[in-house]
Amino acid sequence: MQDTVTTSWRRLSDRWRRDPDTGSARSAQMPPVQPLRILIVDSDISSSGSLELKLQASGYPQTRVAYSGHAALAIAADFQPSVVLLELNLLDMSGFEVARLLREQARSRDLRLIALTSSFEHEGHELARVAGFERYLLKPVAVDDLSGLLQMQRRPS
Repeated sequence: MQDTVTTSWRRLSDRWRRDPDTGSARSAQMPPVQPLRILIVDSDISSSGSLELKLQASGYPQTRVAYSGHAALAIAADFQPSVVLLELNLLDMSGFEVARLLREQARSRDLRLIALTSSFEHEGHELARVAGFERYLLKPVAVDDLSGLLQMQRRPS
């Protein structure tokens, strides 16, 4: 007897296959998801450290922290983050300049930039959008909101 699918549902066996390399179950419809590599760039040591701990507790174990723009560029060259949470008001250089340089480093891969700031400036939203930031978040950032944002697919430009 041939098993055919005549409705919008699928058999469980259609959705899950065994990975021949590891033997673990994985979805046949979706490729394995790479964990996010998150770089936090903020000169406020306690704020950035707290954010890193909260992200790790929320299931994001691959995080790094940089306390300056120059450190962010050096760490990103090796770490190759997929998401950068970038404070716009760094002590050593503009967050917008750091964003531009990070994008140049990441030419062949997707890089999501999320602006962090304590400033309520309305112009900052537009400047961040034009500079290629996906979102503009006021600190302190609620980790549940950030986690939801990180799980979302990036909108096409």
